[in-house]
Amino acid sequence: MDNELHVQGGQLDDETDDLDIDNILMAVIVMGLIFFDPRLNHVSRRRRIRDSALSGRDYVLEVLNGHPDRIIENMRLSVPLFLHLCDILVDRGYWHAYPSQRVGVHESVALTLMCLSHDERHRVLAERFQHSMETIDRHVRRVLRALVRLGRDFVRPRNVGETHPRILNNGLFYPWFKDCVGALDGTHISAWCRTEISEQYRNRHGGLSQNVLAACDHDMRFVYVRVGKYYMVDAAYTNMPGFMAPFRAARDTQHERAAKALFNRRHASVRNIIERSFGVLKKRFPILKGPMQNYLIATQNNIVLACCTLHNFMRDYAPNDEYFDEEAALGAQLDLQDGGNEIHEAQPIDMSQQGIQNWNENRRAIAVHMYVNRHGA
Repeated sequence: MDNELHVQGGQLDDETDDLDIDNILMAVIVMGLIFFDPRLNHVSRRRRIRDSALSGRDYVLEVLNGHPDRIIENMRLSVPLFLHLCDILVDRGYWHAYPSQRVGVHESVALTLMCLSHDERHRVLAERFQHSMETIDRHVRRVLRALVRLGRDFVRPRNVGETHPRILNNGLFYPWFKDCVGALDGTHISAWCRTEISEQYRNRHGGLSQNVLAACDHDMRFVYVRVGKYYMVDAAYTNMPGFMAPFRAARDTQHERAAKALFNRRHASVRNIIERSFGVLKKRFPILKGPMQNYLIATQNNIVLACCTLHNFMRDYAPNDEYFDEEAALGAQLDLQDGGNEIHEAQPIDMSQQGIQNWNENRRAIAVHMYVNRHGA
């Protein structure tokens, strides 16, 4: 009897309990019909923003199967090269597929190439590929990281023990530059940063840019790329073993000045390969020209390295690429000319090290031999 005082007003009848459940279910069904029936419910519901019938995956398939020029105009690669690039990234483990991921490697690479090749805003890519801006940003950064890893395979020296045909077959260069394997220089790439650190990236023109140091071989392939902070110097690099700089102005005899001027002209002709390489790089990837979007500095660095990787990938697998062909034709004409007559102003340099002294003597001997070969004894 005492226990009944603690259980009062309850309903212990199973039939009544089942009836209550049936009533609740009926009410839920009626409410559902009211909510989803447009004739009964006039409350506006939010529509999906990305509601195109052509998904990003379908767009990529359409481009791959469409006119050959479409993919070149949009992604700077032909269909076979695009597929080969995707296969390399997957086969070498630089791009991994996740089971829950709806965006495959082809779509991921395609939207990144369009970003680099046309400096497309992520909002535009989100509309084209029918994904959220967060998804676009995530995949752009993911593919950039994959291309930077691929750069370890493609951005490296090769055939350094051989005299390049560009030198070997040019009477203005051979035999004096027979051991030259390429050229080194820096360039400015558009940058974006927070206001509080903007002075670190301010260039002499007042804009924001980051310094990129790169070396290339005579095939216009980058063999070394350095992004980030470091001290930049002008054309008056110190002449030292492994790095041959042009002569600076000095008080010499007439013949010595003429020999050094001739050396500097031909030195400039050999060295312009790095300038042409930068030209192809920026022409193919306008994102480097700026103004740079508000990416993090780390992402901006990856953009530069990824573009250099793609540059070398194209050079290796598309030898008849129009950008390279145009620069190669121009370079062939310049290589036959003794262009440039600049001798840089003298700067105080410590020449006490024996290695530097020997290297300077080697350069002087080259200049004299070059002058005698042209003008006679």
